[in-house]
Amino acid sequence: MRKTKISLVVAALLGSTIAVNSAVAETGGYQVTDIGAVPGAIHTSPRAINDSGQVVGQLADLRDQNIRLDLLDPEVFENIENFDDLTDGEYRQVRNYLINSVGGNPKFQHLANELGFFYGSSGITELDGFDTLDNETGLRTDSVSFRVLDMNNQGITVGQSAPAFQWIEAEDNIGEPSRFHVRSTFPQGAWTDGTNYRLVTGEPGLVMNGTASLFAINDNNVAVGIAAVENGANLQDAFDNQCTTDEEVDEDGQPIYKEPVEACLHRYWFARSGIPGAATPLAVEEAYRWSFDNQGNVLEQGRLGLAFDKEADAEDVFNTLRYRSVANDINNNGVIIGVSQRQVEGGTFSRATQFTEEGAINILQDLSGQNSSVAVAINDNNVAVGFSNLLIDGSTRQRMFYMDLTNGPSEPTYPTGFFADSDWQPRSINNQGQIVGVAQIDASNFGQRRSAGFMYDIASDTVVNLNAYLGCDSGYTILDAIDINNSGEIAALAIRVSELDEDGQPTEAARLRTLVLSPDGSETGCPEVEEVQQERKGASTHPLWLGFLGLIAIISLRRRKALK
Repeated sequence: MRKTKISLVVAALLGSTIAVNSAVAETGGYQVTDIGAVPGAIHTSPRAINDSGQVVGQLADLRDQNIRLDLLDPEVFENIENFDDLTDGEYRQVRNYLINSVGGNPKFQHLANELGFFYGSSGITELDGFDTLDNETGLRTDSVSFRVLDMNNQGITVGQSAPAFQWIEAEDNIGEPSRFHVRSTFPQGAWTDGTNYRLVTGEPGLVMNGTASLFAINDNNVAVGIAAVENGANLQDAFDNQCTTDEEVDEDGQPIYKEPVEACLHRYWFARSGIPGAATPLAVEEAYRWSFDNQGNVLEQGRLGLAFDKEADAEDVFNTLRYRSVANDINNNGVIIGVSQRQVEGGTFSRATQFTEEGAINILQDLSGQNSSVAVAINDNNVAVGFSNLLIDGSTRQRMFYMDLTNGPSEPTYPTGFFADSDWQPRSINNQGQIVGVAQIDASNFGQRRSAGFMYDIASDTVVNLNAYLGCDSGYTILDAIDINNSGEIAALAIRVSELDEDGQPTEAARLRTLVLSPDGSETGCPEVEEVQQERKGASTHPLWLGFLGLIAIISLRRRKALK
């Protein structure tokens, strides 16, 4: 990202000894490092940490984008006195207008709302290779979001991105000359080694190349995730009918579009991309697998199936709206796990799934009384972790489980967690059987329960609240533990109130921070937290993002598009 007049004043951070620029503080049990931030990004959120301690993740609340003020009508912003010299607050107002108010209108500039970062021995940098230069200004378009999801031990990062938006001139849907900011495809699977940047698709021949996302990659350069395998019925209708005139074809036999087809389909994509569980998605999506060479070229790809019998489902009492499967992880043995979903009127059946050469398997098919489970991660010992919705004392709780898949599905183990009816959800498991994730730490039956990042050790059957390893005066709160490598280093998501410089005035803001917790063998850092962190047996589950999404709604000024 480029220079900005918005300086991020973080030296003090409430007097903490942990400064933003990759500062380190010695705390009990772990050495804790705040990896810092890229100038112009307020929030950093981790997604993966590899065995070298390298971290990748997201940058959000972006303050340094090349906004085309010359293309905007100043009269829309009545409270801005000098449109040629925006204050920091006015800049955010214009940015939010473009992202939230007119984001679905292809006649306005499109801005990215999240970027990817890489953290290593040289510090933190943006993974910026999916963006390009604007064909009119020569500056970066700042139109390309990069949703980072995983990284392997070679430092190869995967996730979801798309081509840059560019300006074109064409007639609009009433025949008037106009300008459109459009891209050539929907969001695609993304692969990068930091030098080569590749976008990949699912099945060929789909509208706007369909959609795809790479959720995980192993050390053999095999990635898994989700991809479009057919056009959604409503998308096909929009492409065939809503985007075209009543005339069938032109003199060359091609459809006659009311406006550029990319513009028409952008409206359709924007209106639906932020609706989780929508009954009319862009495409029929299925768990998918890609094999890459060292430069990111696809050697082999294919769909992985679904752990439902559609013929049997047609005979039951439920009206099926759609099916969907996602491959969440793949280990170095090639074992793939994830989830299969059947959406029906009134709800969704989710099955923790192993994807094999023979087909997709429901790994919890013998567990009676539950219709919602997800397999999240798997280590190289073929131990998978996930969570199930279980009925406990009259309430549905998300409960963590682990299972050995060496010889296929086996008996799941549900540890207790911090208390018997807590929610907890795993994120990652390393080869030592250490699991990290987010869990409820408050057993109260009144109001929303508090949650925190945890680490659970299978061998000792103990769980700890990672906040116990922060110094009492650190100022950080660990919300979630995202990943753990084979050295026991943890990439955690934390929040901290810190000071920003806005228009020359210091202001306090809650910022999402990426912490790396490296084991150092010392005692816990804060006895006050240690008291509430007894070693418990068993498991619990966490209604994963309920509290966290509420937090994001408060501290984030942008609209997050839920691109699955």
